[in-house]
Amino acid sequence: MGYVLTVILLGANMPTSVYGLYRTEFGFTPTVQTLIYGVYVAGLVPALLFFGPLSDALGRRTVLLAALALSVVGTLVLAFADATVWLFVGRVAQGIAVGAASAAGSAALVEQEPKFDHRRAALVSTVTGALGGALGPLVSGAIAQYLPQPLRLPYLIFLVAFIPALIVLLLLPRIGDVTRPKRFFQMPHVPATIRETFWLSSLAVALSWGAVGLFQSVVPSWMTSLLNIDNLLLGGGAAALVMICSVIAQLGGSRMDPRASVTVGLGILALGMIGLLVVDLVPSLALLGAITVVVGAGHGLAFAGGMKRVNAAARTHARESHGGVLAAFFTVSYAGLAIPSIIAGIAITIQGMQTAIIELSIVGTLLCLAVMGFNLRGAREPVDARRYP
Repeated sequence: MGYVLTVILLGANMPTSVYGLYRTEFGFTPTVQTLIYGVYVAGLVPALLFFGPLSDALGRRTVLLAALALSVVGTLVLAFADATVWLFVGRVAQGIAVGAASAAGSAALVEQEPKFDHRRAALVSTVTGALGGALGPLVSGAIAQYLPQPLRLPYLIFLVAFIPALIVLLLLPRIGDVTRPKRFFQMPHVPATIRETFWLSSLAVALSWGAVGLFQSVVPSWMTSLLNIDNLLLGGGAAALVMICSVIAQLGGSRMDPRASVTVGLGILALGMIGLLVVDLVPSLALLGAITVVVGAGHGLAFAGGMKRVNAAARTHARESHGGVLAAFFTVSYAGLAIPSIIAGIAITIQGMQTAIIELSIVGTLLCLAVMGFNLRGAREPVDARRYP
């Protein structure tokens, strides 16, 4: 099951290394580039809210097979795209595939764990997410850099990975009991009793995803213009490194108090944003690598702490609305992944790369410090969130 989820996430992250090549091939602006990146979320969030309840009705296997099929469709569309519009179509298909796989896969991981160990299933989910996010840019960057047809061959070679995934799904034991859900779409809903905790945590996580989104959508192209590095593997390596450092931070800080984890993560992210400003003024590949590690660590701590706080608050004070709270949490989180990247693309198109990066670094730093301050001043929730994975 972990392999299946990794393959789907890997495919969704493959375009990261070749966005610059697409810009050269189709002649679109940085704004369009980040819109192509961000439209992925437009497919992901509705799919996440829809396919979770649907997997209760149809079974996990059916939904996961549909997710695998959509991932193949998205991969083929990107491989044979001959106009910008097809890049949007392919990214939406990938977003729906990841949303469906995440919704059904989270439950399937628990059901396939022999002892129904939620913590172990959550660990596998974390690792598969990191592997997919890291391997996607590395695989596509390496193939595009060193083999012919860089905008087609990475996807066609990757299609081979879907064959074992299909066999795995067909051979897996029955996944989940088929039950009729109360509704076929999980509406985001946050009860007033936990609203403060929800927003403090969700905004922190959204900021952390916004920082990661910059490394997945803008930084590879920025490296080319700033450092005169025209190696697609190195550009993909930056996007991969930030995800690897994130999961290491999540695992290493798993026993931290969630509120402290969010606060420390935001502080580290603020340092990362200042670091991007320094790199823009004093270009250095080594310094950019160090800043990538910092941003990844900040994302991991902020995301893990925010997720635990929201989970704990919902289970303690809004158990009947737990699904709606998580739906709202993921909606805010993934909006944080897309919106800052799109704003970055607009700023780069209008003002140029250097001015936009300086402005984004300053704004990002101030937002991280502001949300960190609100988290420090906010009321402490009367629950030990460390009990919840």
